[in-house]
Amino acid sequence: MQYVGEELERLALSHGDAVNSDLLGRSAFNRYYYSAFLITRAMLGQMEASWKYTMHAGIPDLLRTSIRKKAKQVLAKQVAKGLMEKGKSSRLLTDVNTVSNELAELLESAYDARVIADYQPEVQTVREGNIIKLKTHKLTTAKEWPERAGILCGKLLKIWRDIGLA
Repeated sequence: MQYVGEELERLALSHGDAVNSDLLGRSAFNRYYYSAFLITRAMLGQMEASWKYTMHAGIPDLLRTSIRKKAKQVLAKQVAKGLMEKGKSSRLLTDVNTVSNELAELLESAYDARVIADYQPEVQTVREGNIIKLKTHKLTTAKEWPERAGILCGKLLKIWRDIGLA
C-alpha cells in the first residue's frame, strides 16, 4: 500500500492538470492511511485474534481502553503472585498507555484525512511547491504514517511480550 501511495503522490506532483492532480493526491492519502491501518490490524491480531476484526473507527478506542485494561489485569495478577515488582508493572503499564495513545492519535489523524479524501470531494487539495495539502493534512506527513505505525506496533508487541501476553 505504501508503494502505491508513493507512486500516486509522485504522479500527483508531476501532473499539470489540477483536477487529476487532486484525484491522485486524494488517493495517495487513502493508500497511506490503509498502509498504517493494515500494519496496526496485523499487530492487533497478534495480540488477540478477535481484535484483528475491529472496525477502522473503533481501533483508537481499542488502543486506549482494551489494550490497557488487559495489560493492567495481567500485571496486577503478576504483582499479586510475586512474579513482578510493582515498579516494573507500573513502568510497563505507563509504556502501554504512552505507545497506545500515540498510535491512536496517528490513526485518528490519518482516518480524518482518509474520510476527507474519500467523502468530501468539495474539499480540494492545495499544492504549495512540492507539498500537497488536504485541509491541515500534508501528504509528506501522510507518507510517514505507515513507518510510524510500524515502529509503534513493534514497541507495543515488545511491551506485550514483556508483560507475558505474547
